[in-house]
Amino acid sequence: MTVLVLCNVGARDVMVEGKALAPAREEGRRLLGPEEYVAVAPRLTFPIIEPCLRYIIEQHPSSEDRLGGVDRVVLFGTNQDDPRHRGGDTLHFAALAACRLPEMLGDRLRKAERQDIEHINPALYDETFEKFDELLAKLPRDGVAVCYVIISGGIPACNTALLLQGVRHFGHRLRVVYLPQGGEPQELRVGQQVMGAFQEAAAIKHLERLDFANALPYLEQLRAPVGLCGLVRYAAQRLAFDFPSAQATLMEALREGNRKTRDFINRHLRHALDALVIEGQGPERLAALLVELYWNAAITYHHHRYADFLGRIYRFQEAVLRYLVETVFGLPTDLAPKVREVNQRRWSEGIRANPRLVAFLGKREVEGKPLDWEVIGRPTYKALMSYATDEAEGLDAGGKPLLSPGGRSRYAALLDRVNAFDRLVELRHRTIIGHDFEGVSEALILEHYKGSAKPDGTRRTPLEGLAEIMGMLKVNVRQNPYEAIAAFMVERLRG
Repeated sequence: MTVLVLCNVGARDVMVEGKALAPAREEGRRLLGPEEYVAVAPRLTFPIIEPCLRYIIEQHPSSEDRLGGVDRVVLFGTNQDDPRHRGGDTLHFAALAACRLPEMLGDRLRKAERQDIEHINPALYDETFEKFDELLAKLPRDGVAVCYVIISGGIPACNTALLLQGVRHFGHRLRVVYLPQGGEPQELRVGQQVMGAFQEAAAIKHLERLDFANALPYLEQLRAPVGLCGLVRYAAQRLAFDFPSAQATLMEALREGNRKTRDFINRHLRHALDALVIEGQGPERLAALLVELYWNAAITYHHHRYADFLGRIYRFQEAVLRYLVETVFGLPTDLAPKVREVNQRRWSEGIRANPRLVAFLGKREVEGKPLDWEVIGRPTYKALMSYATDEAEGLDAGGKPLLSPGGRSRYAALLDRVNAFDRLVELRHRTIIGHDFEGVSEALILEHYKGSAKPDGTRRTPLEGLAEIMGMLKVNVRQNPYEAIAAFMVERLRG
């Protein structure tokens, strides 16, 4: 595995017996001449670069499977276009160092080379930042076990750019060596600090997008407290509808978290999943699932995952219809394997007990074929709710109205909002998560959804349509727990 060293060469980084050379470009070119170099080489000194290299070599002694020392050092020298500043350029100093340092250090430095910083003003931070991205991109990164940057010599803008781009290109493998004036070389943790700042910024960006699964690796790299990582893992598991795992993770975060984390969990999350971790799927659990599905759909939409959003629309419509059927008719809709047979029997018996309902369902068609109401699913749910909201029908097995006049009007309006998603469900069927390979875009979704009118006369978007249905169900979705978790996490990180 390679040990790589990167270093900027400044105007005082190459000397002759401790004396500076000026002007740098002219003197450096002169000393590179064959005769001049042979004469001057023994007297060349590198007051910053050499002691830093010797320090790095000491950190990598020989072992059974590797020769100790440095495999490669890259020395960056300036080569400006502006004739007013070319006299101070250090490209030839970098070449002198590349020639002499391997002679001085022997087999402990196996390769040294010069690279030019050209076509920019090396004193400008933005230009050097871009240039070092270009220069470091040319270096092979595979096989590099550790990359050192020496930031004592050279122009400040170039050293800053080398440090920042070094972190970008080499990540945790980057180490920083600094030679204080009058002191000995030492390593600084600034590389890790910069890396941490990048990771923190990335984590915050993901958290602000409510993308908890992708925020978590950055938090783990930052070694964020276990309680905080657990809180983010909980959010990711909850978004994946893995409620048992999410509840277990939340209890772990409660145990491991500090006082602020515990207070937050107890205030906002401790019992949030109670209705979702119980067995069975009665109306209470369906209502809780609808809330989760609403937030999940909203986040998916904001992430521009439009095919996945259509999948949520399909599940939302079906879940609302299930909730209505269970609430109004008392019929079971859970088809989990261990209750399927019992619930199918209860379903059939419940419908057959009402001859008026059976006659109504017998007249319904789906895609030109008679409705098979024995099948527990969306078509039958819709037919049942049409019956319940029909003024001429809507009676239970005992001949009493299933709904009051006010309830009939409210449920009819609700059913109209639910059916407004039919075109989006059809669109979903043609996408990759349905039965075909058609693409989907936000514009296509808005074209296919005709939401109800708002007070200002404009039409509701699909997300607003979902919120409207939740309001009609008297379910509060204004306090989004995922936004609360993200805000709490960002505050902790920035604090």
